[in-house]
Amino acid sequence: MSPTLKRLLSFAFLLLTLGIVLYAGFQGNDLEELAVALSSMSPVYLAICLACWALYVVCNALSVFHFLTCQGYRIRLGQCLHAAITGLYYSNITPGASGGQPMEMYCLSKYRISIGVSGSALAVKFVVFQAMLLLTGAVLWAANFGYVSQHAPGMTWFIVLGYVVNFFSIGMVALMAISSRAVHAVIELCIRVGVRLKICKSPDASRLRWENHCQSFLSSVRMLIRKPRDVLVQCLIALVELFSLMAVIIALYHSFGLSGDGLSQLLAMGVLLYVSASFTPLPGASGAQEGGFAAFFRDIFPDATLFVALLIWRFSTYYLTLLVGALVSVVDNARGLKAQNTKE
Repeated sequence: MSPTLKRLLSFAFLLLTLGIVLYAGFQGNDLEELAVALSSMSPVYLAICLACWALYVVCNALSVFHFLTCQGYRIRLGQCLHAAITGLYYSNITPGASGGQPMEMYCLSKYRISIGVSGSALAVKFVVFQAMLLLTGAVLWAANFGYVSQHAPGMTWFIVLGYVVNFFSIGMVALMAISSRAVHAVIELCIRVGVRLKICKSPDASRLRWENHCQSFLSSVRMLIRKPRDVLVQCLIALVELFSLMAVIIALYHSFGLSGDGLSQLLAMGVLLYVSASFTPLPGASGAQEGGFAAFFRDIFPDATLFVALLIWRFSTYYLTLLVGALVSVVDNARGLKAQNTKE
């Protein structure tokens, strides 16, 4: 299956999911109530939602920028921001977010960052963010256990499953980041598969090239580990990135004039929703995210406000990334075609 066809299928799936959500929302709510709920929202809180998305993207780029500059690489934050938006876009349109990291590494290679070094930057970003996500979720869950059980009954097993899957993914990436034996084993496996599929015509050359990349990968990760202060900065960036996503829910809650639920309680629900739905191997975890939001927040956002909150939350945390990422991708492709035509 060609990459273009895969991308079209992903977009078709996203549109199908959005259509199902819209159909269910309009069927289950009175149109007049939806209009009242939407009109009651303050534009200030909508602006806050957009600001939260912007802060999330900047923090995503800042993690890579900090990693590279700490190791002496000359790169601008704007270049890391371009790579981050590209990576987030492809993560959101590919199953299991499998396309994001390769595309972000490719984008960074245009700024003379080797695959090994960019790969280590993304591995550190992933491990640190996931660790902060699970740690923050555990603390908030313990502090608000009764509240979570009351408002999201039956979701405990999904949360536990989310923790198991995320712990496994952290362990796999961390093993790759610290063990040269694990890296070499993966290289050998990939080369064997490539030879069997007849896409790797020169195994020895491929092995040497990838071992050089992986040596750079391991060296740069170990260099960061030896600097606790830089690790702490990465943790702080990841926390701000996480809370910028969760702040969208808090802004929506207050935009409807709701009260009675504390900041810690809303954060707990948002983080545990992220943990339980993010591992779903579908583009953007579509379906699981929308269904999870309805299950976690149905007793918090009353009546029609739940559907309106769901749409604005999903737009602020997902569809806006698709729109901006698609625009960046179109501009990049146009520039590439122009450069190619100029050379010819």
